[in-house]
Amino acid sequence: MSRVRYKATKRKMLVEYQRSCDAMGTRFDVFLRGADEQHLEAVAVAVQEEILRLDAALSRFDPRSEIARVNREAGKTAVRVDRELFALLKTCEQGRLATNGFFDVTQGGGWELDAAACSVRLATSGVQIDLGGVGKGYALDRGREILQRFQVASALLQGGTSSVLAVGDEVWPIDLRHPTKPDFIVARIELANRGLSCSAVRHAEQEPSDIVNPLTGTPLVGDAACVVLAASAAEAEIFSTALLAMGEWQAKDYLRANPDLNLDVHWLNA
Repeated sequence: MSRVRYKATKRKMLVEYQRSCDAMGTRFDVFLRGADEQHLEAVAVAVQEEILRLDAALSRFDPRSEIARVNREAGKTAVRVDRELFALLKTCEQGRLATNGFFDVTQGGGWELDAAACSVRLATSGVQIDLGGVGKGYALDRGREILQRFQVASALLQGGTSSVLAVGDEVWPIDLRHPTKPDFIVARIELANRGLSCSAVRHAEQEPSDIVNPLTGTPLVGDAACVVLAASAAEAEIFSTALLAMGEWQAKDYLRANPDLNLDVHWLNA
């Protein structure tokens, strides 16, 4: 699905091209702005194809995916993976260490990454890797690489209602809605050249939470929601998940102890 809008300025006519697709269990939207409609369309198609490719590669539910293969075999032996997936798993491991274990795609099960062999071994056969907490953000970041390669200077990439990436210096207004009251706008954020992720304990009519505290293995409780702005969409997803698992007060202590993270954090209250 695509849509084109035109915006006149004093110097030229700008085009806003929109394209959307379904991937990773949600809808992805690509908004591009520039002067050449055909160029924007071609780039938007390339971004969409990349999102769909990553959906096929990273889904643990698709038995043909690379992650599904790792989950089947890595509890028995070390499994070699391609360099792209290994780099993503390494980013996840760095996120686990940086957040004291509150972000963990193995949900506390553990793994061993071997950079020399480009392989991963899960601690036991019962451990599964779930990239749902970072996959959308990673896809948006890969989309930004395509935009930069083809010199699209202004764009907004969105994965569902929880992951957003603004590309370029143009400001995009983003309305924040509390997940348990989606008709209620809590705040508006002006986003430019940053990623945004919102993690919530639960959504409307959802019980229990699908987010687990990796340190305890138990689902989160309550109605909290945490919004994080960071340099990349993947980083925003990692920290919004981790800070939510910590809880607001422990998260504030963590951020005071780690001022170099350069995160902008908001807690939503319906």
